[in-house]
Amino acid sequence: MKPTQEQILSALNKLVRENKTELKAEKIELGLVDDIEKLIKANRDERKKLDNAITDWYNKIFSVNKDFPKISKIYTSYDKSLKSLTSKLDSLTKQAKELGVPPRDIPAYIEGSGTVKRSQDMVDEYLEATRAAKSIKGAL
Repeated sequence: MKPTQEQILSALNKLVRENKTELKAEKIELGLVDDIEKLIKANRDERKKLDNAITDWYNKIFSVNKDFPKISKIYTSYDKSLKSLTSKLDSLTKQAKELGVPPRDIPAYIEGSGTVKRSQDMVDEYLEATRAAKSIKGAL
């Protein structure tokens, strides 16, 4: 028995539908693969940017830490001059009291006392910088 034209067309249609389905699936898979490949490339590019940014950041930290001994040296000199000023103000206070003159009547005493009070901010700032430098050094 020979297949009718209708049966042949039906069988061909069925084959075409099956092949289209397979092709669609392959097309979807290829599209997904392309998307993944693009994301991989984008991720590599972003990773490279991030790595460079982190490296630059570390280099800046190393640079800053290299300068810290210079800051410490300047602070040592500053602290020495501050202690000397405080000592001289104490001597001035003693002498002024011996003479019966209130130290607040002496302009140098007023200015020196203000300088000592304002210096505490700088001392605090230096101590905070020292803590930061130690924590950075410990993290590296």
